[in-house]
Amino acid sequence: MKLTHQTLEELLPDLGLLPYKFLTALLLLNLPVLSIKAFESVLFKGGNERLVRALRKQRTWILLENPKTHQEGVCLLVSLLLRSGLITPEIIQSLLPWVNSPTENHRITSTAFLAQLMSDPMLREKKFLKPVLHILEERSQDRNSIVRQMAVRGLGNLVYGAPEKVKKHKKFLMVILIRALSDPFSSEVIGESMKAVAKVLKELKEKDIGSSFRDLTQQIRTYFDNEDDALRLLSFVLFGILARLTKRKWKGYFAEQVRQSWVTLLLHLQDPNPRVSVECRATFHLCVPFLGLKRLQTAVNEHLDSTAELKPEELQVDICRHLAKENAELLENLYKSTITYFCSSWEEMRAVAAKLAGIILEHTDRQRMKWLDLDHLLMSLQVLKKDPNPSVQLVATEVISDICPGRVLGD
Repeated sequence: MKLTHQTLEELLPDLGLLPYKFLTALLLLNLPVLSIKAFESVLFKGGNERLVRALRKQRTWILLENPKTHQEGVCLLVSLLLRSGLITPEIIQSLLPWVNSPTENHRITSTAFLAQLMSDPMLREKKFLKPVLHILEERSQDRNSIVRQMAVRGLGNLVYGAPEKVKKHKKFLMVILIRALSDPFSSEVIGESMKAVAKVLKELKEKDIGSSFRDLTQQIRTYFDNEDDALRLLSFVLFGILARLTKRKWKGYFAEQVRQSWVTLLLHLQDPNPRVSVECRATFHLCVPFLGLKRLQTAVNEHLDSTAELKPEELQVDICRHLAKENAELLENLYKSTITYFCSSWEEMRAVAAKLAGIILEHTDRQRMKWLDLDHLLMSLQVLKKDPNPSVQLVATEVISDICPGRVLGD
């Protein structure tokens, strides 16, 4: 079917309301710029000048025309049409069959359409919620990663469209979203799932999460050292949300997870990405109480309660001093976890880890550190002295000099 400016306008018997056939055609067919002009013309005649201006201002057409951003353009278009009251039950009904289309572009567009609709009460009010949830569940395992991403986004948007239904569907939601957290092919799907989980968790209490709590916590921790900045940031945000949620049922389990990951959080306070380090600071602050050391918690709070710029080395010194007095086991954990970062793919983290290792040795009694293999540490630092990055070389040289004063640098 070849659509022209004239034939598109002929589809509109009532210019005051956009009929479902036109919108379906616009979204699901590969329409030229001419069709966009026809669409704008129709909107103008229907008295929707403000909507046209909003579509242009937010670059909706540009997003729609670009295959890489098409799904975002659909979400934006649907959002603006919803505000203008131009989405009808007929439009929704006409789109539902397209989610099973053999054509990927049709599945992408229709799933993005439904994902955005999930943020509006209309789906619940018009009795579409249950079938759309089922559709999104199926599309969350689509072979196309953009379709999977849009499906996951739609499930998270239930929080906006029908927040009172989140608890009812909590198990259904968590199973799908946790599965999406381990998507093997797309970091975009993983990131979208993290955002969706964050939305859902804010509507739940600890008792609502059930056994998903364990799987979710473990999955989130796997992204703390991910090379994708966005995934690291989101993983710290989610871990912080879990820390706030944890009260009684999962307190022991979460405390053990914190003991296994607190050093990672400490090191990422100096994450190469400033935005990630800010989120990590908030999460670290929330997690320290789970270590169960009141004096340490008080000391850490003195550094993190303030809005002033954090001085990580001063914080590390205080932590080492308190652990040397209060908890030798946690001090050993701090040291052994720190030296694993000597092999980090980030030069900044290698330098941070080497410096922290030096701080640990400087502020604790080596005679009491039975677990310390000094020769192994010196060998590892010698490797860092030959690091490609000059900053890492300098830190390693300084730490060796502090450990063994007078040692020849070439030894």
